[in-house]
Amino acid sequence: MAFDGKHDRNPFDRQAVTPADAQAALEDIRRRQEQSGVAELRFDLSRSSLLTAALLLFISFASFDLPNPWGGAVLVPGLLLVALMVVRRTHGAPVRNRLGTGAALVGLACGIAAFGVFRGLAAALSSGGVPTPHLIAAAVVVGACLLVAPRARRAAEARLRRRAERRY
Repeated sequence: MAFDGKHDRNPFDRQAVTPADAQAALEDIRRRQEQSGVAELRFDLSRSSLLTAALLLFISFASFDLPNPWGGAVLVPGLLLVALMVVRRTHGAPVRNRLGTGAALVGLACGIAAFGVFRGLAAALSSGGVPTPHLIAAAVVVGACLLVAPRARRAAEARLRRRAERRY
């Protein structure tokens, strides 16, 4: 069998992996996982991603004030924004990790909380006689989400680092 430069000639001639080599490999894996997680967070919580999501949320929430035929017309720009987000995520993300159960549950909880705050605020504004309660409530909720996003990103990055350190 000829030596091709890619493989050892005899598999039994290899040296055993030392504990130091194994530790270095594990540290490299941990560092790469942290890098990919941080890159994913930075992309998902980047200014353009947040503004696109905020616009989608605002259009969806504010459309509650539109009369009946126009409320359905908001579906078209909403679907276009969702398509833009999917294409951007699919083709522009530097890292595409699978969504974990914990992240999905946190996202679901945040979405339900934002919708609950929106509905409560809109009901309070409506009972106060405000002519466009959903528009104002949408602006408040979306603004609050945009203000909280940088803190949420820092907290998620810190959690990711702690998790990577514990794993190995």
